[in-house]
Amino acid sequence: MVWENQASFMLSPFFAILLALSCLVFIAHTQEEIMHNQGTSKALIVDMVRAVGSDSEINVNPLSDSQKTSRFTGANEVIQEWIKENGESIIDTRGGPFEPTDQYVTTYKDSRVYVHVLSWEGKNNITLPAITDRVVKNAWILEHPTADGASWGIVRQHPWGLLIVVPEEYQNGVDDIVVLDIEGDPATLKKPQLVEADPSSVIYLFGDSAKTDGGLAHLQAQDWIEGWNKPSASLSWKVKLPVPSDYEIALTYTADVDAIGSTFEITTGQGKITWTVRQTTGWAGDSQNFERVPLQETLHVPQGESPITLRLIGEANSTENVKIHSLELISPTAAKATIASRKKAQKIRASTDWFVKAKYGVMFHWSTTTQPLRGPQKSYPEAVNAFDIDIFADMVRETGAGYVIFTAVHGIMHFPAPLKSIEAVIPERICERDLIGEMADALQKHDIPLILYFHHGVGDTEWMKATGFLSPDKSEFFRIERDILTEIGHRYGKKVAGYWFDDRYPLQPFEELYEATKVGNPDRIVAWNSWILPKTTEFQEYYGGEFGGALVNPPASFFAEDGSASGLQPHGMIFLDDPWQHGYPETDIAPPVFATQRLIDYVQICIAQKLVITMNMGITQDGKVSPATLEQIRTLRQAIRGE
Repeated sequence: MVWENQASFMLSPFFAILLALSCLVFIAHTQEEIMHNQGTSKALIVDMVRAVGSDSEINVNPLSDSQKTSRFTGANEVIQEWIKENGESIIDTRGGPFEPTDQYVTTYKDSRVYVHVLSWEGKNNITLPAITDRVVKNAWILEHPTADGASWGIVRQHPWGLLIVVPEEYQNGVDDIVVLDIEGDPATLKKPQLVEADPSSVIYLFGDSAKTDGGLAHLQAQDWIEGWNKPSASLSWKVKLPVPSDYEIALTYTADVDAIGSTFEITTGQGKITWTVRQTTGWAGDSQNFERVPLQETLHVPQGESPITLRLIGEANSTENVKIHSLELISPTAAKATIASRKKAQKIRASTDWFVKAKYGVMFHWSTTTQPLRGPQKSYPEAVNAFDIDIFADMVRETGAGYVIFTAVHGIMHFPAPLKSIEAVIPERICERDLIGEMADALQKHDIPLILYFHHGVGDTEWMKATGFLSPDKSEFFRIERDILTEIGHRYGKKVAGYWFDDRYPLQPFEELYEATKVGNPDRIVAWNSWILPKTTEFQEYYGGEFGGALVNPPASFFAEDGSASGLQPHGMIFLDDPWQHGYPETDIAPPVFATQRLIDYVQICIAQKLVITMNMGITQDGKVSPATLEQIRTLRQAIRGE
């Protein structure tokens, strides 16, 4: 009887299937509507954030009329809830200080900058314009204020950009808000930034202080501005001068043949000059051959604040490949000082005759980030202690190298010797073992001079903060660098034959640093790497020549008078296997890049042209080089030296 009553409520198979399908349709429709509402809510939040991020006035009510009239009542409820949780990042803020991009929008209030990351593009980091004149004191994720951002370095200040890192588990997929607590007024970070200039020296206007319009983009790592493919494109600076003057103009740029027919137009409030674009030449290839080109007209710039605007006008096949690195304003006083400085540099340069006779040398990029061939990476001091100098010197002798360039500092300021000038700034950044001194002695037994690869630590956030790099006045930073170079000079004397400085930061006190490089050995030769850009100073002996993975022969005009490296000893640097360093764990050194006979032919041509070539060999933290590369360079030695 019970069974019969239960059976009376059972559905037939047909109606059961029909009901199930109806439920599925209802659920699918509901989920679709929920997802649609969620998508609409996200879109409205993004629209709202973009609106407040572009508003220079104080944002009181962030919801515009268009954003209030949503077809989905629930969407506005979501937005109201979002404002309740994140309101401080938009209410009573101003838009900026950084120009909005597809990835992010910024707002600010008092000393706080709110970075609204709207798209991570599948990564855990984004790069904002660099902040190098102040310290980012603190940073946190607005939704996760207690997250241990210090463990992964939520913000890293570099001269090529402000890197913000947020692991995926802290990303919400709608608007991730990173709060930056910075020194000073965020409004002064807006572009164009005011350049308060001293007319007694050359005034350099770079992309990092310029405002770009019409689709132009400042590529921070490369340090140039590109995207000249719209008539509306323009580049503007804001300069403050104590006195009016007529300035000579020099423009560092690259342009290929398609840009011929266009004209540079440079204007201020009281003056305008034009200059016909010409094809530039060099060794890096079309759209990469940067030249410093003095313009023949002068530009009058008045006293006080003035806008300076650069445009491309006229007709050309294409201006897309035009790239602008910098604009120089040169007063009559600065022009005289520049001529006097050039004459002084030429007079005190050391001879490079021994360098030319060396024909070729080898380089080893061995630093804090170098990895062992297998197994865990040692700490830097442990790796320094374990480095086998005798095996290293014997290996170098087999290469037939006329000199060695070895990394003393790169990226992170650690030095493989006990230098007091570094220890005084940050303890435990030096080593008890003097690896440089021992290496110089071991190489000297084979008559192989040692040149030091040196980087001043820009990129090492702790070092930049401790030395005062992250301030408007960087004189303390460069005083410390000068002290380090002076101590190296006294410590090693003639054991160190030269320097290869790997940085392109242009506003350095080159003359003072150059004098420090000569302490203990006035015959040291120096190069300041300018990559594919023209030389940055006259105070050097040889060209940096970062050719990389290409066998390059610069045209003779490159080193001739008025060339991009005029007056410098020709030199180039290539890598034979690993791209500069062995930076990945549990990997073999890369196979040789070039066929052996091709490499031999290239070096022979360079020797005939008196172009000295340095070949970088990959080396592991445990001091190993590639047997294949070593065999290749043994063959080169036999062909070049007959040994």
